[in-house]
Amino acid sequence: MKSRHLTLAILGPTASGKSAFAIEVAARLGGEIVCLDSSTVYRELDIGTSKPSREERERVRHHLLDVLNPDENFSAYHFVEQAESSITEIASRGKLPIVVGGTYFYLRALQHGMYQNVFVSAVEIEAIENEYTIDETLDGEKMYANLKSQDPAAAEKIHPNDRYRLVRALAILKHYKQKPSELKPERVSPEQSSRLWMKYAMAVSRRVLTNNITRRTETMLMTGLVDEARALLQKYPKTRSLSCIGYNEAARFLSKELTDKQLRNEIIEKTRRLAKRQITWLRSDPEIRYVDSRDLDRVALEVENLKYALETPP
Repeated sequence: MKSRHLTLAILGPTASGKSAFAIEVAARLGGEIVCLDSSTVYRELDIGTSKPSREERERVRHHLLDVLNPDENFSAYHFVEQAESSITEIASRGKLPIVVGGTYFYLRALQHGMYQNVFVSAVEIEAIENEYTIDETLDGEKMYANLKSQDPAAAEKIHPNDRYRLVRALAILKHYKQKPSELKPERVSPEQSSRLWMKYAMAVSRRVLTNNITRRTETMLMTGLVDEARALLQKYPKTRSLSCIGYNEAARFLSKELTDKQLRNEIIEKTRRLAKRQITWLRSDPEIRYVDSRDLDRVALEVENLKYALETPP
């Protein structure tokens, strides 16, 4: 196996510090970042998506950032197609591809393939997750039972604890009225199946994460989230990209559905719930190593050791 097939992933719940850590890793190892996010892909969605600063982008090159207008469609398959192209191009220049973000569903699609003609969006995935969330936890048993009742053949091939495939199957059934058992996942390039992944996730306590989410929400509001949402709604009044957390609540505030206090509190609460779902996804992946911001030397050493092993003839 050639070293060009090595890809690093730095994951974590929202507001866990993964982006800052990834930039340090990329600077140390000569890497470039591929954004694993369903919102930062859009231009003009800036304040509400906490995009990397201009200085951070100048320090480390970012891909899949600001590539679409807010009224353009973007799905898991679109992500896989563009991310695969970026990863291949980065590796061809001798750089290390580093996939960074919290849209774990997209990462699984990148690793395992996606249905080519079924475009499952982040909005549709979130709708399914919300439908089956009880006390902030995804109800896998209910998901599996519902899938089994609608598509027994698909349920037979999916483990009841495989949240990624369950959510994907239910999204296809609900939004496209197709049986997943009648579809076949496809890879967009041969490199997808031969790539070697090293996956890290940020370990952050619930208290620290909640504090980070609160501070980030307050910063967004102080730096103009509502004004940004107002301008976007005027320019793109029906776009689905503005249904993500922050913009959705800002739109409701502008229509007088929420007060100032409710706006702040709803963004914090919905972001906290999102973070918990992301943690649930991460815990289901046995390949993930957990790190914190002090582990830069450890990650660099592990990646360098693996690169050396791959490049050394047997």
